[in-house]
Amino acid sequence: MRALVTGASQGIGRATALRLARDGAEVALHFLQHGEAARAVHEEIQKAGRDSFVLRGDLRDLSAIPRMAKEVRDHWDSLDVLVHNGGSYPRQSFEQTTDEDFLEMLRVHAVSPASLTRELLPLLRQSSSGRIIFVSSILAFDGSRRGAPYAAAKAAQLGLARSLARELAPTITVNVVAPGAVDTAVLAGDTPEQKSERLRQIPLRRLGSPQEVAAVIAFLASAEANYVTGATLPVNGGLRME
Repeated sequence: MRALVTGASQGIGRATALRLARDGAEVALHFLQHGEAARAVHEEIQKAGRDSFVLRGDLRDLSAIPRMAKEVRDHWDSLDVLVHNGGSYPRQSFEQTTDEDFLEMLRVHAVSPASLTRELLPLLRQSSSGRIIFVSSILAFDGSRRGAPYAAAKAAQLGLARSLARELAPTITVNVVAPGAVDTAVLAGDTPEQKSERLRQIPLRRLGSPQEVAAVIAFLASAEANYVTGATLPVNGGLRME
């Protein structure tokens, strides 16, 4: 198995890259800012006996996408799994946002993933079981009190994923994982009071771990998920029930 994970230097992306490598995958590790952390993941994967390489690219810059795709093509002639995880979650009140804030989030979470998918479709079609997996968010459904551009872009991402699931079937499956509150850098700035209130709202009374989200992504990447496409799997401790 060969997999590309965007935003693979930390958090859910790092956990996903390590889990896929543990399951036998060769992994391409995309990063933007945290190069040292990405290289540490690369070394850990190589020590486990799996092939890995690192590529840098700014998902806000659409002109960077063809170069990133070329780096993948230069290493591999096929791709089995594409995990769209990279992105950011800036927080500000709606009144403080600008049109550019919305456009930037749409570029990062919807337009760039669409562009990268298009560039890599020839490699995905060389796989006998191509997989595209989007890491979305509970906020795509519930909205965000101080992150309207992010929530709007994640909702757009859902529409993209479902459209691709219809169009790329039957040879490529496309699914979404929608985490809730996960113990990553995104929540590191919570005050004790904010953390207590957050946990109070979660039926399981704790944050999720990046490894728990990675396990669901690994399932969708596996043969056990051959008959799953167009699905959104929640990993949120019961914070949102459907």
